[in-house]
Amino acid sequence: MQLSVITPTLNSLKFIDDCVANVAAQGDAVFEHIIVDGGSTDGTLEQVTRLCARHEKLRLIPGPDKGQADAMNKATAAARGEIIGVLNVDDYYEPGAARAALAVLAQATEPTLVVGDCRVVDENAHEKYWNRPRDLRLETLLLGWPYGQFPCNPSAYFYHKAVHDIVGGYDVADHYAMDYDFLLACAALVQTRYVPTHWGNFRLMPGCKTFDDTAGAERVAAIAARHKARLSPLRRLNMKIIKFRSDLHNARKRMANQMLGRTQKGS
Repeated sequence: MQLSVITPTLNSLKFIDDCVANVAAQGDAVFEHIIVDGGSTDGTLEQVTRLCARHEKLRLIPGPDKGQADAMNKATAAARGEIIGVLNVDDYYEPGAARAALAVLAQATEPTLVVGDCRVVDENAHEKYWNRPRDLRLETLLLGWPYGQFPCNPSAYFYHKAVHDIVGGYDVADHYAMDYDFLLACAALVQTRYVPTHWGNFRLMPGCKTFDDTAGAERVAAIAARHKARLSPLRRLNMKIIKFRSDLHNARKRMANQMLGRTQKGS
């Protein structure tokens, strides 16, 4: 199986060299690295052209386009690999992540999305927290925190290109939450698997869309409501069971901690 890594860019000169080097460091596990640019004016296009001369696996799809979702759809359609990885220009893979993901996907008998652990860092690469989405059932993802963790960044997930034949492309009308919509569709329609291994690193900092998206909660809620409305009666029941069991577990844990606290005070 061959892996196509896709990186959307727009005025990304600050990070493009490191991004290309990071993907190249994955070695033979990467078949091609596709840069799809939205019409940069800061020198990104010129630098990618220079990098293409040094990296034979690097391809450029220049803009303009209708936004990141449109760019992603163009790149996935042009990808020649059976496996897709998406790496935003300011994020980075762990060494060996691509090879590990390929090994898991090679064993799948149907279109599959695999998700690893993602380390969230600040602009100086200092660790903020870990994203470990152990439960990828649609019901759990729709419940959100504290019932489970949602895959927070594509640097930690890979999937068969054929997944798009089932779930469709990225929503061109949404420039912010299209990956949230895509992942919920995957949880609903294709096989998903969590691998407890560190694959990706997500820079959460001022200037990135996730950090600056103040209206995102409304869009996310609307997308979640749309997917919840499509749940079968059985999956709706399962969602209630997951919530009940989690609430019961947390209540018991709080009671145990309270009893321990009283015991320690009394000793």
